[in-house]
Amino acid sequence: MQPPRWLYRLQQRLSITTHEGIAVLTLLGLFLLGLTVQHVREQQTPPLAVDSVTARSSEGEGPASRGAAGPTPESPLRLNEATAEDLQALDGIGPALAGRIVEYRTTQRPFQRPAELKRVQGIGPATLNELRPVVTVSVPDE
Repeated sequence: MQPPRWLYRLQQRLSITTHEGIAVLTLLGLFLLGLTVQHVREQQTPPLAVDSVTARSSEGEGPASRGAAGPTPESPLRLNEATAEDLQALDGIGPALAGRIVEYRTTQRPFQRPAELKRVQGIGPATLNELRPVVTVSVPDE
């Protein structure tokens, strides 16, 4: 099979063989594919956590309907001291996500700042922005 004319001209200008030209084009194609995959990953929005969907869609359920007032910016919830039940008082946090937050802080380390909530599976940028005003951290004395 004869290489395309443009490849032949490229080979002449770069003084490379046919096999080297094909190798260069293959590497270029792989590089562009990698850039495309990286771009797609950056543009993807993380999936909504199942418990945040059910918490928002189930009206009349949860801590807020039982008469418990949720945390406010004036009285934020302390992430490192809150129980799973306390965490469920936050908008968008259900039992599964509250359990993952407690598990993260006990198996990894206590939270140093609210932005570290992003490390918990199921908490994306939108959820973090909702939680940021109503949560705080208190770093334990070492």
